[in-house]
Amino acid sequence: MEPTDKDRCNIFQDPVRSELDILEDRLRDTLHSDIPLIDDICRHINRIPGKRLRPNILFLASRSTGGEKSAALTAGMAVELIHTATLIHDDIIDNHLVRRGQETVFAKWGNNIATIMGDFLYSRAFTSLSETGLHELMTILARATNIMSVGEMLQFQQAGQIDIDEARYMDMIYGKTASLFAASSECGAVIGTDDNGNETRESYSGFGKNIGLAFQITDDLFDYIAVDELIGKPVASDFTDGRVTLPFITAFRNAPDLKKKRVSELFHVGVKEEGDWGEIVSFVQSYGGVEYSLNKARELGEKAKDSLSSISPSRERDALCYAADYITERVLPFSA
Repeated sequence: MEPTDKDRCNIFQDPVRSELDILEDRLRDTLHSDIPLIDDICRHINRIPGKRLRPNILFLASRSTGGEKSAALTAGMAVELIHTATLIHDDIIDNHLVRRGQETVFAKWGNNIATIMGDFLYSRAFTSLSETGLHELMTILARATNIMSVGEMLQFQQAGQIDIDEARYMDMIYGKTASLFAASSECGAVIGTDDNGNETRESYSGFGKNIGLAFQITDDLFDYIAVDELIGKPVASDFTDGRVTLPFITAFRNAPDLKKKRVSELFHVGVKEEGDWGEIVSFVQSYGGVEYSLNKARELGEKAKDSLSSISPSRERDALCYAADYITERVLPFSA
């Protein structure tokens, strides 16, 4: 029997299962409020949690370098709060009504409340770090949050442009996604107490950066190989919002002029007819967009694992490497 997605996640979750379980309790406590509206929204957010990938990676990095559990838990909670805040704000910007199979905060409570809720989560993240004196981690995550904002702005700047090249796309996804993975992994290494130097810190940061890039590329691949119901979010949203991603960029680079002209029309006019999106998907698949993007994600996954080659062997280091494999291969059941 083929392992399920849950079975595969357990491989990199089990070494830090204790931390992940405590994290859920901490998140509930931290997000509890005497203000009923905040309490309602926080319960809604926690009803269908994600995989907690970023804190999971932080916990593994911390354990593999001999880190102190309490500091790792506070940092992991801060990372997850920052990530959740960015998702809430992204849903406002993109007008998304569904995430993880349920209404977004934006859809359920509206623009203003969702904006304030995202700000609330950011403030809780940095307050928790400040109150526990984790100032170096606060600096790392503040820098990452700034980079994420710049990445989102770069995405806005590039919206409506069909001729984005791969280098600009990689810059954008580093900012909006990979920077927080890099910061999470770096925070774990900094928490470590076994005389970690800059080289170790850079190794973990490089690991996080590369799996973050791979994560976003595979996330963008889902648009072209899956359907809404299977992945818990709307497909085609980037394209219909005037944004192109690596699968499309690759196909557009490879396609003949006549095909480019047709998809350019669909891009600028919008996907309106029933068969329009199917035509775009066929275009991306026919001109190498899926295959190239999957290979690029795998290449980045291998690069991430190479970053940890100088780290002492441990169960946690192996789990990090498996997480890199999981991230790069998670699209395979949809692409078969």
